[in-house]
Amino acid sequence: MSDSRTFPSPPPPSQNRSKRSEQISSGVGAGMRIIGLLAALLMILFWCSGITMVQPNEVALLTRFGKLVGTTPAEQVQPPGILLALPYPIDEVIRIPVKEEREVAIDRLQLNPASSNSAVLDPIRDGYVLCGDQHILQTNVRVKYRISDPVAFHFHADQPERVLKEAAAAAVIQTIAGWNAMDTLRLQRSLSDEQVERLPVAVRESLQRRLDQLSLGMEVSAVEFREIIPTPQLAEAFENVQSEQIHIETRKREAEGFAARTLPKAEADRYTLVNEATRFQTDVTTKADEEVTLFDKVYAQYLANPDLVWSRLYLETMEQIMQSVGRMKFVAPGTRIVISPGPSTPTKRSAVSTPTQEQAP
Repeated sequence: MSDSRTFPSPPPPSQNRSKRSEQISSGVGAGMRIIGLLAALLMILFWCSGITMVQPNEVALLTRFGKLVGTTPAEQVQPPGILLALPYPIDEVIRIPVKEEREVAIDRLQLNPASSNSAVLDPIRDGYVLCGDQHILQTNVRVKYRISDPVAFHFHADQPERVLKEAAAAAVIQTIAGWNAMDTLRLQRSLSDEQVERLPVAVRESLQRRLDQLSLGMEVSAVEFREIIPTPQLAEAFENVQSEQIHIETRKREAEGFAARTLPKAEADRYTLVNEATRFQTDVTTKADEEVTLFDKVYAQYLANPDLVWSRLYLETMEQIMQSVGRMKFVAPGTRIVISPGPSTPTKRSAVSTPTQEQAP
């Protein structure tokens, strides 16, 4: 036995077409509403796409249709934080990392690796610097800088770092041209007023003056000489000259040390001799003045009474002689006496006519 199924009767053709039209119109209306919502959402997202966040280590420049927004530097530089801008390409936000310290390498003044084994220095291929005493050196320099003026850094040069490299190379060449080789290798030299000038500082100041003239908005924070050596072709001759200069400096230091040891002793001896001579002069002068004063007094008395003064001087002189003699012998007139040279030799008398008398003083 087969199952019997019943099916509804189909609607009339006119009713079927109207129902289908309603379904299509409702679908189209729903699609248009979705498209409208998407368009509104896209429009909102488009107008909000210009809103950006400026990081703490940077500032931003805002250009509208290619023209910088703002009339003064304070208005042109946008500080860190939320920046409300129109969407691209109406507005363009240019980020400048002003608090970041950048570094560029000046490697055009060093030896080319392709000519390391060459016995000839090629001025076109190899880099070098010429010192003031005609020595040839090669160096590798690093320049560290910060952006001080974002507007000048971005708009005054298409490739500011390339300009910085060229200016740094020129500053290094010009500065070392006024230094001799030994001072350049030591990276410092002594000035006439007992001050020390450092080569990195001199190069940095020269480079900063060049950048200020070009208005690039960059501030050089440091110049580092990673390597500074003579060229391989002149290394042996340079080492010989350097050895002789070191020998000269050593002998100079030895001479200075000898002078430092000898001069204080000579000064002390001179001071002692001068003091002794001054003291001797004072004593002699004082004694001479006293004798002159005494002589003047005696001479005045002598002029008043010559005989009395003469007798007194004679007696005083004889008294001094008597006191200085330990033993006296009175010899009769006409007696001849021979005095021995020393106490060990006995006294010899050639002739004694009359006996002598001894008397103790």
